[in-house]
Amino acid sequence: MINSYEDIMHQHRSTPWRHGVMDEVFPPEVRAQVLAAVSQGTPLKQAMEKHGLSDEVAYGRARWDGDWERHLHSALLDGRNPDLRHGRAWTYAKYRCRCPECQATQPGCTAAQRFLQQYRPAPARPACG
Repeated sequence: MINSYEDIMHQHRSTPWRHGVMDEVFPPEVRAQVLAAVSQGTPLKQAMEKHGLSDEVAYGRARWDGDWERHLHSALLDGRNPDLRHGRAWTYAKYRCRCPECQATQPGCTAAQRFLQQYRPAPARPACG
């Protein structure tokens, strides 16, 4: 039962509420269409704009939806140009590749970096001693 303004505001800021809104804004049918387009080589930004959404919506969902994160990662890798050398800032800038490896080269691309954290191995640390 909602008793106060604070309770109402908390409800609107709660994680389940935000996830519910995300399902309305970015429903499963749209997610499937975006994944299909990205797998065929359409840039994520263009695939999202077709539905009136920002690519940050896709990356934002990937932060909390593990299934979507795996599917998006796979689609981005499937749809990238095999003739390019990926994982380089040059490929990101010159060829506008937005695969996870190329996005991670950009310091200002924090959504992509968060998205990749589980896919990139941690750097080896020198042994102490």
